[in-house]
Amino acid sequence: MSLLKARLKNRLTRARVGSRELPARARKNLHVLKKYKPELPYTDFNYVVVDLETTGLDTQKDRVVSVGAVRLVKGRVRLADRFNELVNPGRDIPVESIKIHGIKPDQVARARPASLVFEDFLDFLGADILVAHYAAFDLHFINLTMKRLYGFALQNPVLDTARMCEQVILPHDPYGINRNRRQCTLDALCNRFNLNLADRHTAFGDCLATALIFQRMAIFMDSKKPVSLRRLIKVGLVQ
Repeated sequence: MSLLKARLKNRLTRARVGSRELPARARKNLHVLKKYKPELPYTDFNYVVVDLETTGLDTQKDRVVSVGAVRLVKGRVRLADRFNELVNPGRDIPVESIKIHGIKPDQVARARPASLVFEDFLDFLGADILVAHYAAFDLHFINLTMKRLYGFALQNPVLDTARMCEQVILPHDPYGINRNRRQCTLDALCNRFNLNLADRHTAFGDCLATALIFQRMAIFMDSKKPVSLRRLIKVGLVQ
């Protein structure tokens, strides 16, 4: 999707919402697309890199158990500018999932539900550009809560580092064979960029890995030709 299409969808969303009473954070989110000038360098904009841990991979029945996010300002990862919180999923956490992310039911028993956590996350995100690895998965859960709370999906632009990898790192694939797509997994990209990070498969650990991968891919692109926001959107935008 292009930024133009995103703005057209946003206009339709604002028309549908109309003058309905909304919390200030939701009303602000309806207008975030106005600030983006695609001709400017990508470093003129801030990015929030997010990762979610869930009870499983079924987007219909599984729920979020942890949200991790970190902000990039002027192309630099700001470790102190982070969001990291457990979420009460309101359902059991399968053993298979616990083996991956290590989050046990007793750890989330007193955590806040997704509706409250994502309200604070929306405040943290503000008007920044959202970044995630295989972003459609994380975006599904964010929008599930957004639509339940406010009646519309998140309006921020969303960049997918897996999509960026396919467009920037992999060989040209005119026939859509995708035989090299495994090179775009988070582990494969960590290896490519020599990132030896702890806390993999935790929300904050994976969002930090994604942030560093995003940073390095943008630098790689910039080394060949100065990267505008328009160019970044062309290779990575999913919403």
